[in-house]
Amino acid sequence: MLPPAGSEELSLQPSEAVSRLLDEGAAFLAQGENGPAAARLTAAANEAAAVEDYAGYGRAMAQRAALEESTGNIKKAFAHNQLAQETFLAIGDGAGLVQTFRVDGFLHLRTDAWTAAAHCFGKALGLALQLDGRLVLTTLNQVVPAANYLIESDNIRGLLPLGVALAQAAERADGEQLPELRDFAELAETVAGVFTLLGVMADEPGLTATKRRQLAARSTHQAWLVDALTKRRWGLAALVKETLQTKMSFHEELD
Repeated sequence: MLPPAGSEELSLQPSEAVSRLLDEGAAFLAQGENGPAAARLTAAANEAAAVEDYAGYGRAMAQRAALEESTGNIKKAFAHNQLAQETFLAIGDGAGLVQTFRVDGFLHLRTDAWTAAAHCFGKALGLALQLDGRLVLTTLNQVVPAANYLIESDNIRGLLPLGVALAQAAERADGEQLPELRDFAELAETVAGVFTLLGVMADEPGLTATKRRQLAARSTHQAWLVDALTKRRWGLAALVKETLQTKMSFHEELD
């Protein structure tokens, strides 16, 4: 559901009725009750479409994508996420786009498309660096478990394109982001550097598979520590979840 061309500026917040359905769906999802969760999210999408609530529709489709991803229905997840992405782009919802880029990244990981996944995470980080520090943190908060997924699935070489994409995103944003986001860009570059170096090391001929996994685990832990300690230093750790659940009205729990 896309707004008509040339329409007035639209709200980036869903209606009260749609928000309630989204919250109920998220609550069921947190309890592992996928059936009721899907029903609430579908009802939210239908209600949003009926009242032309574009922000609500985008969020409903994004959450449906995350739900389908969690159950392994990758094809449906891609389709739902594409609709969410198109909607957010049409109404100018940057925070929504960041979230859909991250979901696309996880979906590509599920299909072993490492470079495509890296490109999506890079897009998410690049846009976040132009919008809000909390969006940067939520993105990095998802990138670390994405890296861990690559390690656990014996796809350590996938860390190289991931690190490169993140580093390029931070470099492109240099000078474009708000002054208060420069520290966040440095944080992103530090995390990217860990992954890039590890990806290069994965091709060293003298390393056994066991040694590669040990190095990967240690380096990913270092990336997590950089992320966690920096957030704690700035008093921003709690803002990661707060951003997802309030500023963005999303309940993304991918890992």
